[in-house]
Amino acid sequence: MASLLRIVSIALLGLWLSGCATPNPVAVDYDPGFKFANLRSYYLLDPQATGTVSPFEIKRASQAVDNQLRGRYSKAESPEAADFLVRVQLLSTDKVAVYEDPFSIYGGYRYFGFGWRAPLRVRQYRESNLVVDVLAQDNAPLWRGSLPSHASRYEEPEYQLQQLNEEAGLIIGRFPPYNDVGYD
Repeated sequence: MASLLRIVSIALLGLWLSGCATPNPVAVDYDPGFKFANLRSYYLLDPQATGTVSPFEIKRASQAVDNQLRGRYSKAESPEAADFLVRVQLLSTDKVAVYEDPFSIYGGYRYFGFGWRAPLRVRQYRESNLVVDVLAQDNAPLWRGSLPSHASRYEEPEYQLQQLNEEAGLIIGRFPPYNDVGYD
């Protein structure tokens, strides 16, 4: 009986732990014909932003990606001296969510009497995506990684930078795609 209880408890623990695993939220696309193993130095291009992004937010995003790349590659002084170019983008859109709240029911007067209906709730929010593009010398796309960004949820710049560092680490952690072995 004790061994059966032990087996069942181990199985339940395994199921519980497998439920905690979440997939990596980074979306990656790349050119499979390019040899990424030859890349040694990078040059960070001017960042781009769309939507309601402050210049400080895009500066922090660029700084976070630069911090992650410096740990793995050397930074070139000019675009011509670099093996690859990096462009950081912070894409932001304002959205509105409308939904019914079934738990707060109120009455309203209609033409044919008194009725009950669930009120609508409206919530405005901002959805942001951090995008890192790796480009060849001729600006041809080689690799792209993107991730929904949650840095705009924080008001303090220190927390925004910390969140962007974590997100940039997830994106740069998927670069390069190990599709080739060896050097040219």
